[in-house]
Amino acid sequence: MQWTGDATTSKAVTERGFSLGHAGRSVPGIVWTPEDGQAPTPVVLIGHGGGGHKREPHILALARRLVRHHGIAAAAIDGPLHGDRAPADGQPTLEERRAAYRESNVVDEMIADWKATLDALQKLPELGVGKAGYWGLSMGTMFGLPFVAAEPRIAVATLGLMGTGEFGGGRLERDAAEVTCPVLFLQQWDDELIPRENAATLFGAIASTDKRLHAHPGAHAAVPPEEFAFTEAFLAEHVR
Repeated sequence: MQWTGDATTSKAVTERGFSLGHAGRSVPGIVWTPEDGQAPTPVVLIGHGGGGHKREPHILALARRLVRHHGIAAAAIDGPLHGDRAPADGQPTLEERRAAYRESNVVDEMIADWKATLDALQKLPELGVGKAGYWGLSMGTMFGLPFVAAEPRIAVATLGLMGTGEFGGGRLERDAAEVTCPVLFLQQWDDELIPRENAATLFGAIASTDKRLHAHPGAHAAVPPEEFAFTEAFLAEHVR
């Protein structure tokens, strides 16, 4: 892990950019830590949605609240073809990203990237080996659910805005059967991208005995602000 740019501290939250060299790929990310934190410090990994990046406003807000309110570190990385991993000639369209994902082993690569990121974070002296959680909706679930299924260090996950049959040819449903940590799953009842039946089927496939489904009216991107506050408390309850 190499630091990129200077660390900044605001309201007791220290933010540092990093680049992680892994399997021939450069993985750009950010980590937020308590200004006076002591190891072991738990960490929540945050996956962004399609068309987004590691510095989206809601990701910054969630990360900073976890640090300030609970003393929990947070980290985010750019997904393939997003943010600092996008082609030099600009961000691909949704259809271009979908086509690229179908033709590659991108999910397995993202699992490896998240694992390498968690490995590197837990080697930092200010973090150490504490509990870990995951938060990711939409594309953050497309990549994150398989990661949670494959990574026993993840003690809790917030997932959602995704369903069976989306992008993975049945992989999400198979991986869901391997997810056993506590899960909060968010669904938008009027989601124009994910049919509600597919989202409900994916939730049902999750093997966790401690899981809950929160559904709200509205479109894909209309998750209400109070739900973000609930996810913050849910994650903190299980990693502290």
